[in-house]
Amino acid sequence: MFKRYLNNEKGFSMIEMMVVLIIIAVLIAGGIKFYLGYIENARVTKAKAQVSTMQAALDAYYAENADYPNGADAAALDTALLNAGIKGTAASGTASTLEQTDPWAVEYEYKYDSKKCIIYTGHDAVQNPSSGYAYVDGKSANGVSEYPEIEVLTTGTPAP
Repeated sequence: MFKRYLNNEKGFSMIEMMVVLIIIAVLIAGGIKFYLGYIENARVTKAKAQVSTMQAALDAYYAENADYPNGADAAALDTALLNAGIKGTAASGTASTLEQTDPWAVEYEYKYDSKKCIIYTGHDAVQNPSSGYAYVDGKSANGVSEYPEIEVLTTGTPAP
């Protein structure tokens, strides 16, 4: 009678359980990769919106002053940026680090070059480029702004 119960095994074998666990692990790994990509895309969208808002402030400044914020020294540039509604921190005559941080918690950068300016993210690995540096940047020239986009460079930082 005892043998009859031993031969009548019900349940899952170890191999079946391992196959199911492997399938579940693959699905979880794919879900995590998808989720991280979604988060990165959300950061890029937020950075583009922030850059666009700052560009609107710079265009309004341009409409009033016929030039973008610039200065002979750090204090003059910071004052000009503040008049545009953007707070700069560490500045030189034509470039400044802005107080506002991008979605990667790095300060935005501002550069000026004769009637042209650019605002770009301080983070240089937007969407993990395979080579070089990638920034979200917004360029403005003569009072007209381009839509912010991702720029991939092999060296350095974006130029206006």
